Amino acid sequence: MNLVTLDWLILALYAILVLGIGIFYSRRASRNTEEFFLSGRQLPWWIAGTSMVATTFAADTPLVVTAYVRSGGVTANWIWFNFAISHALTTFFLAALWRRARVVTDVEFCELRYGSGEGAFLRGFKGGFYSFVTNSVVLGWVILAMATISEEVLGFPKLLTIGACILLATVYASLSGLWGVVMTDLFQFCTAMLGSILLMVLAIDHVGGLSGFAKLIPSLMDSSGEPAMRMMPPVFRGPGAAKGVFWGFIVAISIQWWSWKYSDGGGVLIQRMSASKNERHATLSMLWFSFLNYAVRPWPWFVVALVSIAVFPDLTDHKAAYPKMMSTFLGPGWLGLMFAAMLAAFMSTIDTHMNLASSYFVNDIYRRFMKRNASERHYLWISRASGLGFLIIGSLIALFNTSIRGLFEFLLQLVSGAGAVFLFRWFWWRLNAWSELSAMISSLTVATLLNLSNRWGWIGHTFASHEIMAINVFLSGLVWLTVSYLTKPTPWPVLEAFYKRTRPPGLWRPVRGRFRKAETDDSSDSYTNVRHFPTRQRWEGVLLALILIYGALFGLGHILYGHFLRGGLLCLLGVASFLRIRKIPALSGNGQHSGN
Repeated sequence: MNLVTLDWLILALYAILVLGIGIFYSRRASRNTEEFFLSGRQLPWWIAGTSMVATTFAADTPLVVTAYVRSGGVTANWIWFNFAISHALTTFFLAALWRRARVVTDVEFCELRYGSGEGAFLRGFKGGFYSFVTNSVVLGWVILAMATISEEVLGFPKLLTIGACILLATVYASLSGLWGVVMTDLFQFCTAMLGSILLMVLAIDHVGGLSGFAKLIPSLMDSSGEPAMRMMPPVFRGPGAAKGVFWGFIVAISIQWWSWKYSDGGGVLIQRMSASKNERHATLSMLWFSFLNYAVRPWPWFVVALVSIAVFPDLTDHKAAYPKMMSTFLGPGWLGLMFAAMLAAFMSTIDTHMNLASSYFVNDIYRRFMKRNASERHYLWISRASGLGFLIIGSLIALFNTSIRGLFEFLLQLVSGAGAVFLFRWFWWRLNAWSELSAMISSLTVATLLNLSNRWGWIGHTFASHEIMAINVFLSGLVWLTVSYLTKPTPWPVLEAFYKRTRPPGLWRPVRGRFRKAETDDSSDSYTNVRHFPTRQRWEGVLLALILIYGALFGLGHILYGHFLRGGLLCLLGVASFLRIRKIPALSGNGQHSGN
């Protein structure tokens, strides 16, 4: 289906608005690298949190979600539903600590935590890995998704779309820095959600409204023959359990959420938390993101995916179902709006990962090890040039790949063995730089070998994605725990300086004891008065946040399925949790240091 003049006018208006915002903030972003990468640490919580969810809402997201629903039902999305546990933990345990650390990137944290010797080496290693590998892979699958949508809706060839993506992203993302990124994220998130909701409404109308949808969904089966509407997996019964659905769910909720690469928040979210006004705003931004990400965003995609099973029952390329639904149900004007929504989702992710990848390269490699005393203007130009370089790498990845879901799951597997270290380094003083480095190397090795075994049949068993993650966590865990005890701990002065700045909870008694002894000699330092919230209050916040998120997520689902009483009760449970969360001191700001 081709766009008409009205559609192109809508797309042109969108492009003008986005570029206008980028140009408006370009002067501010050109002041220095902290403005370019962290917006001067002045983001309010609602902008930071919305920017987080806009960034994770890429053009690939509805395509991947649709593929999961069509192949494994709504329950297959537990591969990312489980991350709500990680994000709730980050909200009440880590958000304030990341803001308090005052780092530009999460990679810079390595030197703060482990010192300028092995910590600096680890910083350089991770800076290269995150900029050249992980962010480039993310850019690749996002560009691949946009190429898929463009090919289905416009009929444009893949290479032409990738070239256009490079041009558009380069012009925009190189101008504005993080201020422009987050402000356009607000506009782009609203545009993307509007398009998703519009397509959901038209899909529901096609099957006879909500009543027709409620009657239809029990008959819809995913490609494995299981009911696609199911939100929870079968428990040790039926063919679903035999196919690994149940065990995939168990791995997700018991292992994956604390072992994935972003177990401590991850680069994109950490960048927004670090850019927030203070610790309270960092904490609120994570809570706002978590609610939008899990409770608000998914159901328009789930509904369209479920209806697509009835509309395109024989379609085997599941990622193409969403753009096919767009071209089938959207008429002139509406199709242009929806394509603009997908373009908005694409841009909000592309500009963030270009900015983040260049921040790793410039802050943690170039400025730290290659050219230490250049002007801010020089570093800004290197930031813009490196962002273009990483975009080109991502485009090459998109050009030679066809599976968005495959890239997503491979990235989850790749660092799953190191996620525990990324999380526990905040809570256990004994972990050192060699613990983290050995965890990353072993994780990369195990994931790569198991994937090669799947391809070449070395072991004689094809490992499912959740099996690779579980094996990787176990084997890599043995490696980094052994290395931790065989190597010397981080030097005491480094640990004391880290503890003084961040005041982490957990297993820090030896450091805490030494610090308290010396604390009276430096009572003028503002960080000696940071309030410790009881661990019980933190865990209460985590539990209430999960009740809020999952209550709203599944409550809305049951309402759409026609189960009004069950859905209403779940939503009320979520509201009650929210009312209690508001009283938790970590969100009220009482006794918290504001940060600088």
